Amino acid sequence: MRALEHAAIGHGLVGPRGALRSQPMILTLKRPLVFLDFETTGLDTKNDRIVELAFVRLLPDGRRESLVRPVNPGIALSKGATKVTGIHSADACGLFGDGGKKPAQPLRKLGAELVEFLADSDLAGFNQINYDVPLWLNECKRHGIPFELGRRHQVDVKVLFNVCETTWDRFLMGPRNLGAAVRHYCGRELEGAHSAEADTQATIDVLLAQLARHPQLPRDVPGLSEFCSRNSEKNRDEDPAAAPRAGGATA
Repeated sequence: MRALEHAAIGHGLVGPRGALRSQPMILTLKRPLVFLDFETTGLDTKNDRIVELAFVRLLPDGRRESLVRPVNPGIALSKGATKVTGIHSADACGLFGDGGKKPAQPLRKLGAELVEFLADSDLAGFNQINYDVPLWLNECKRHGIPFELGRRHQVDVKVLFNVCETTWDRFLMGPRNLGAAVRHYCGRELEGAHSAEADTQATIDVLLAQLARHPQLPRDVPGLSEFCSRNSEKNRDEDPAAAPRAGGATA
């Protein structure tokens, strides 16, 4: 899978199929913001493994650069993870990779490329504070990948969703997952749900739409990071179906 670049044209973004995304760049960035999403072998951030990852780097001028890689986890996928992602253990540990042309690589062999892509960027995602980032840090420790969270800011779009939509009725509208966020803020269905890149691109669209809808939200990453940290205890949903899926963003 190759890296894809999404070029900004005016207030729109051109996606991989040439469709114009009319999302205004109303977020002030002093350095890149990398949105991340993982498909995994299960839900345990300490013991489960990544089988597909997507890093999408949002640049200050609105351009997006994507790095998408399949990963050989070295262990079997749970039945639940296979049901959600459509990836079987034989695929993940065998020829799941570049269209079946070559095997997926273990994470340790991808480490240098991933760390270089992340550089000194801040991080964002949908439920990444509680799921994706802890999982990533444990995978880095397991595979000897020299990544440090350090003083990076984190923007969790799920926290913003939970805090801002105070009238959300989960019995009528369902759990506040990524699919619901895309419908609510972007007025469309989430296409390619449980594909790491599709989920990550959709998360960026949701964040920009949240900023457009809620003027009270900070327009800079440090401000959003502080807001998310202050409200991180609200990053939950009473519905058991909304528990973190095998892949991070409950879609």
